[in-house]
Amino acid sequence: MRKLVAWTGCIFRRIRDAFIVRIPRSEQEAAVMRDQCNLLFLLCLLFSAAGVLNVVINSLAFGVSSEPVMMMVVAAVVLLYGAIIGAALRWHRNKDDYRFLKCAQLLYTCLGFAWGTTITLFAINGRPDQTVLLLGLAAGVISTPIISVPMTVAFGFFIPNALLSIYGVGFAMPHADIFSATAFISFCAYATFGIIFTNITFSGRSEARAALQRQIETVKVFLREYEEGSPDWLWQTDRDGRVKEATERMADALGLTPMIANGKMLPELISTSSQNRGAEDRVHQDLADYFRERQAFRELLVHCEGAHGTRWFRLTGHPIFDDDGGISGFRGIGRDVTSGHEASEKVIFLASHDSLTGLLNRRSFVERVETLCAEQRSFALAMIDLDNFKGINDTYGHQTGDRLLQNVAGRIHQAIRPQDTAARLGGDEFAVLIAGVDGEEGLAIAQRLALRLCENFESDGVTIRPGASIGVSTCPQDARDPQRLMMLADLALYKAKEEGKGKACLFDPWIEEEHHSLISREAELSEAISAGQIGLLYQPIVDLKSQRIVSVEALVRWNHPTRGTIPPSEFIKTAEKSDLMEELGRVILQLACHDAAQWPALIQVNVNLSPRQLRSGNFPRILIQVLQESGLPPERLAIEITESVLLDQDERTMGQLDAIRKLGVKLILDDFGTGYSSLTYLHEVEVSGIKIDAAFTRKLPERKVAVIYRMIARLAMDLNIYVVAEGVEEPSQLEWLNENGIRFAQGYLLGRPSPSPPTTRIEYLA
Repeated sequence: MRKLVAWTGCIFRRIRDAFIVRIPRSEQEAAVMRDQCNLLFLLCLLFSAAGVLNVVINSLAFGVSSEPVMMMVVAAVVLLYGAIIGAALRWHRNKDDYRFLKCAQLLYTCLGFAWGTTITLFAINGRPDQTVLLLGLAAGVISTPIISVPMTVAFGFFIPNALLSIYGVGFAMPHADIFSATAFISFCAYATFGIIFTNITFSGRSEARAALQRQIETVKVFLREYEEGSPDWLWQTDRDGRVKEATERMADALGLTPMIANGKMLPELISTSSQNRGAEDRVHQDLADYFRERQAFRELLVHCEGAHGTRWFRLTGHPIFDDDGGISGFRGIGRDVTSGHEASEKVIFLASHDSLTGLLNRRSFVERVETLCAEQRSFALAMIDLDNFKGINDTYGHQTGDRLLQNVAGRIHQAIRPQDTAARLGGDEFAVLIAGVDGEEGLAIAQRLALRLCENFESDGVTIRPGASIGVSTCPQDARDPQRLMMLADLALYKAKEEGKGKACLFDPWIEEEHHSLISREAELSEAISAGQIGLLYQPIVDLKSQRIVSVEALVRWNHPTRGTIPPSEFIKTAEKSDLMEELGRVILQLACHDAAQWPALIQVNVNLSPRQLRSGNFPRILIQVLQESGLPPERLAIEITESVLLDQDERTMGQLDAIRKLGVKLILDDFGTGYSSLTYLHEVEVSGIKIDAAFTRKLPERKVAVIYRMIARLAMDLNIYVVAEGVEEPSQLEWLNENGIRFAQGYLLGRPSPSPPTTRIEYLA
């Protein structure tokens, strides 16, 4: 069924795309659109001339002059042809392809309706002896768009014209018969396939021509660069290597005049490249060595610093002998390879460097780390990850994101020493190899770098504060293996992010132990979820006025087979750091809803929601499924959210909260007063209640706390939101709440968490 739906959707999208004129998104699409416009321009002129002639002649044949309605329709056809010619000529002047196609689509669609109506009226008002003429006219008009492009324009004319013509020929025409109708419909089907085939063929050829044109342009560029290069030149020296009879081309290549070049030592004018390690080069890398040892050489790479800047040449030479068999000098050919050498150097650079920032890429950086580890050198490795780069990229666009990455690379390059190495590993990840330092020195440098990367960045009048977290490991103190060294730096980086971002953290063995412990706890917790070891306790929330329990808060516990009951403080963080929080949240929700479905109808159950449960976007669907399975009415369930859920108020988070509320499930803002922006969230999110954090309740009845409590209660009353006081543990606190109209409370004084179903009254109050 899913495949059928997907296939149907694909067909629908293709049909929809066939009727939409889109702005070209690439040079190739623009070239195809230009070809379409060129052909459509010619067809507009041809079709319009032929169309006007046909409609006028056939109007006379069918006696249109006596029928006002037919006269109006024929006039509309003529006017539309005039408008099409005007649009074509306008395009010929300004070459606005997209606007021309949009206009042509509209005009041709209107023309299709007009022609179809004309043929239908001809059929209704025509004589029986005009049947053949009508069929010929209809077939001719129907076949018009077979060679039209693009498909949006062709079908815009064809569809309304074909439908109306089929009606006219098959039903309205005098002596209409099934055979004529069938033949005409078959011709329409043929025309449909003809339009599609023509457009596919035209588009394919246009795309191929555009691709070929790009290749031709590329070849032209290469040919032009080759033609602009200096030609080969001849050179000759005496037996000691002094230039003899320097040619104009040789002297020009060296940036000298022939007079100055003559008598100069050739090895002094040009230098052998230290990078000359090609397989085609001889063991001797210095030109002077070849002269001294009287040996021939071939394609030796050399460079010259002259009036033309740095030029690179390939020299081929051999000794020449006098009549007595002695060496009288050297002779050979020089070829300017500057452009090719620089291109090769650029390719080599791009192969080892990041194209956006110019820093080393991951492969080259890892090779550098491997080399230093093999040489048993001492260094620190700093792994850098930008904080909130995705948010910056999404908010300000990829161009701003790229400029930020380039700016960060520049800051890193400015901050490090010449002997240090920086790299972009990918995305917003960077790394720095700090040579010759121990852990403390590396950490100090990383901390300074973190502060540098937190400085404001200006882009298009917008001020952005990027920030970065850095993890540092050292060789040989922490590891000698490159992969392990990078892994340890990554662990330190994760710890830096956990500690608040914008910081640098030095690896310590306990960080790895904690990491392995987390992996172990994840596996154990995953097994516990599967084995049904997760249970719930329920703490009552009491209506102080009626002394009755109105709701309970579900508190999760891990019933470990050997360690006993484990509180959430020991495993919730593990679930949130891994991918287990969504599954754990589902289990908690299922247990709470199934239990609550067995309780008295007036009691509500509250379930806490972790931010990780909203990350995938599946929570509303899970909630609906659990409510259906348990049979619990949505109004008897409340979801408690904290400020951490609302910190990233993106569309997905706010959409899911809105979906929860629309189901009839209540939203309650938990730990109210502990965050810096709780009042803002009351404005952004529609909640049914707020729970004042226990940290305030414990300080009652202190004067300042009492003032805050009364202010929150008054605010909630104005917003029609109920207030729950958390952490009630002393009678004096309960007395103050009663005196100040705080109606709902929760705490050990009113009831401890219990696995048993709640009662209707609290014994302490009774």
